[in-house]
Amino acid sequence: MSLKPPLTLQELAENSLLRNKTMAVSNLDNIPSVFFPSLFKKACRKRKASIVKAMVQAWPFPCLPLGAMIRRDDSYRRVLEIILSGLDGMLCQEVPHRRCRLKVLDLRILPLRMWDQWSVFTAPDWSENQTAVGLSEKEVKPRVKVAINLVLQECPLKSLEYFVIKWVAQREGLSLCCNKLEIWSVATYYHKDVLETLDLNCVQHLGLYNMNDLTCLLNFSPYLGRMRHLCSLLLYCFWLFAGLTPVEKQLFITHFTSKFLKLKHLQALILDNVFFLEDHLDQLFWWLKTPLETLSLTNCLLSNSDWAHMAEFPCTRQLRHLSLKGVKLTHVSLEALQTVLRKSASTLLTLDLESCHLLDGHLSAILSSLRDCTQLISFNFSGNHFSGNFLRELRDHEITLRSEGSTVVIMPRCDGLSPEL
Repeated sequence: MSLKPPLTLQELAENSLLRNKTMAVSNLDNIPSVFFPSLFKKACRKRKASIVKAMVQAWPFPCLPLGAMIRRDDSYRRVLEIILSGLDGMLCQEVPHRRCRLKVLDLRILPLRMWDQWSVFTAPDWSENQTAVGLSEKEVKPRVKVAINLVLQECPLKSLEYFVIKWVAQREGLSLCCNKLEIWSVATYYHKDVLETLDLNCVQHLGLYNMNDLTCLLNFSPYLGRMRHLCSLLLYCFWLFAGLTPVEKQLFITHFTSKFLKLKHLQALILDNVFFLEDHLDQLFWWLKTPLETLSLTNCLLSNSDWAHMAEFPCTRQLRHLSLKGVKLTHVSLEALQTVLRKSASTLLTLDLESCHLLDGHLSAILSSLRDCTQLISFNFSGNHFSGNFLRELRDHEITLRSEGSTVVIMPRCDGLSPEL
């Protein structure tokens, strides 16, 4: 028969406070900060509304990670309403509680175990964005930011998400921050009010999916230009817009790509199954004035003109990760790619040329450009048509790189071998 271990002094003290809400509220000044997370979690679980509200108003950490504390079940709505009520009271206080350091109410879904790690109580990096041009001080520095990740589709938001967005929109001193935003198809028609409520300066990761409605994409472009701290952008499955004249297509692409001039923090650009930029990729690169770390062009249609200008722009000169997976390279000159590799020689870590229809001659030319890439750790060329002669050349190249202490080249999978081997 096993016996339960005796309660610790902290647990006894917490249980005593939870039984007497008056004592708990009046002693918040004296409770050590290290006790707050555990006591707060128990108060939420036991629905001690008065204690929860008072603790929110005296929260001694920059972040209250509610999304890492409880599961998304029916009880979550009630707990959230209690916490928001406490936040309401805090916003009404002319003089905040002396212990309160709350800057971010984080509603993003995180593993429950994260609540036990002190790092979740520090405010996210994007909570202190610099003042953006054209925004008032009140808009840029609200008292509290409410953080949530959103997926906007052609359907209404979940009731809980809609409740939070409406609650924030109706109050001063709050801003709604979405670190990771996904938008599918023509969702901007359905969720314009959501985009107007969001603090777009907080969006760091944006994914646009199947947005093949021209009007929808044009309507979304101004929002993209306001995402001044965007770090990564994914465009997935953008097809050709039928019925446009060359002049109309040029005007549309200029309208869309010009917004990239304002994305001064963009580090990763990922285009997957994007076709409308054929012959206009250089126009997009022209608007990007800062170097990218990641450039991924997967299953895209690129013209010889696109490649000819690829190495001319600052955004392609210090790449760490370059992927051209599924892009047919046999009909274009590889000179521009070789130039990009040479200009990124001191920074390039990974190169993915899987299924690019390359032959021995193409791969050998690329291999010669990789000799100066001193940081390379991964080179994927599976799915191409290479022979045993090229594999032997690669092994010699790999031995040379190893002897110089620079890198190890990852060999291709067996399915990349040509029949002649």
